[in-house]
Amino acid sequence: MSQPLSNRLLSLDVFRGATVAAMILVNNPGDWGHIYAPLEHSAWHG
Repeated sequence: MSQPLSNRLLSLDVFRGATVAAMILVNNPGDWGHIYAPLEHSAWHG
């Protein structure tokens, strides 16, 4: 059985996949000591 032709843009699918992988990596660095500094929450002053 042959696959029907797809009009999807492969580079966009790759970009979306990389974006999802980056979101997972940023949200779960593995250890609280290895959080990416620019993405840390600001100190709470409340």
